[in-house]
Amino acid sequence: MSGSTLYLVRNNNGESIKLPMFISQADMDLIEKEFVVQDGDVFVTTYPRSGTTWTEQIVHLLVNNGEQGEQRLTDAVPWLETLPHRPNGMGEFLKTMPPRRLFTSHLPYSLMPPLNSSTAKVVYIARNPKDVAISNYFHVQSKANYEGTWEEYFQLFLNDDVGFGPYFDHILAWWQASQQDKNILFLKYEDMIRDHAGHVAKIAAFLGIQADSHLIDTVVTLSSFKSMTSQETTNFDWIPQRAGVPKHFRKGEIGDWRNHFSAEQSQQMDDLYMKKMKNSGLQFEF
Repeated sequence: MSGSTLYLVRNNNGESIKLPMFISQADMDLIEKEFVVQDGDVFVTTYPRSGTTWTEQIVHLLVNNGEQGEQRLTDAVPWLETLPHRPNGMGEFLKTMPPRRLFTSHLPYSLMPPLNSSTAKVVYIARNPKDVAISNYFHVQSKANYEGTWEEYFQLFLNDDVGFGPYFDHILAWWQASQQDKNILFLKYEDMIRDHAGHVAKIAAFLGIQADSHLIDTVVTLSSFKSMTSQETTNFDWIPQRAGVPKHFRKGEIGDWRNHFSAEQSQQMDDLYMKKMKNSGLQFEF
């Protein structure tokens, strides 16, 4: 996993953060130099495998009054880190976007373009580390041709040798930022699973969207696991992946880690969780 598939980049504080190999220092430098946050921009930001695509769909539907449209979700809510890879370049692609631009990102807080005093919004979704770890394991098997065992990947995760930097650093930096910035909405995946409609309404209110019951019901239906896995614009079947491993959407559940973690691994993660989260004011349900 490390070495051949991760790329070390530096943020403007000189800190080194590992990103997937297809996101280079040149890409990040271009974004830092030329990407300008605009009033009204919305960023769906997460640590990988924390409900990113699900939340993209919710935001996309809310902003577009429940209309799915014909664009693939990756074009309607493009990935910030890969804007430099667009066929005609980042600048030309940005010109094609509607006034209220939507983006998705896995960047840690220190690498995100600054919001400054704009009215841009960030919807940050966090998920418990055990489910994140096992979901990432299956994801890198599918998308990054990872061939190691779960036991090997678990150690990489514990040692922060995975893409987008250490899990706990990522969520805690965004959590702390959300306590100071009213334009960052910090939500938990587990809460969203338990109250889908309530969180659609919460996101709508945060974005300043008047969402009646009909719009909320439409968004809930079209952002359900069943709907998103069956729609060609949302199921991510267009992304190359290895055969014989789970697809982009795997289960969308809480607690699947129990089917894969050993008792020792669970205790290791519990110990790390207690150490890292102490006095943070943030807790997760496992």
